[in-house]
Amino acid sequence: MTVLAGAFWVTCLVLLAAGATKLLDPAALAGVLRKLQFPLAGQERSSALIARVLGLIELLLGFVALVVGGRVVAAAVAVAYAGFAALLWAARRASLDSCGCFGSRSGPPSRLHLLLNAGSACVAGAAAVFGVPAVSDAMLATPLGNATLLLCVLATTVGILFLETEHG
Repeated sequence: MTVLAGAFWVTCLVLLAAGATKLLDPAALAGVLRKLQFPLAGQERSSALIARVLGLIELLLGFVALVVGGRVVAAAVAVAYAGFAALLWAARRASLDSCGCFGSRSGPPSRLHLLLNAGSACVAGAAAVFGVPAVSDAMLATPLGNATLLLCVLATTVGILFLETEHG
């Protein structure tokens, strides 16, 4: 197992958390989409539906990347994070007070948040090029060392979630 795999798993766990939050609390992202005049998001109902669909896609992408692994899924995660970075850039330019990434707990679209998303896109892009195993496959290979790395992955994920929500 490599540091790349650990970093990729962090991006996937953050993706899972953000996706689940959007499914349960789509209003913040829906508001961002309306303010940025995202296509088909002009009405509150349609923007909430789009936010939920995006959340479901994030949730599924993160889950499949962790459970199945592989280059194609990693490439899809890279594209998703590049899209998030573009959305954050637009939200920053529009001086919005929320990014919508984590529902009502979302903080303002900061430079750090933008860099975390761009960095996550790069990590996922590298995972697409070099390949990253599923978590279960890596754990079976060398359980003790990978268990330690998995704890580091979880701790890093919690730190990133802390930075990307209202505390950041």
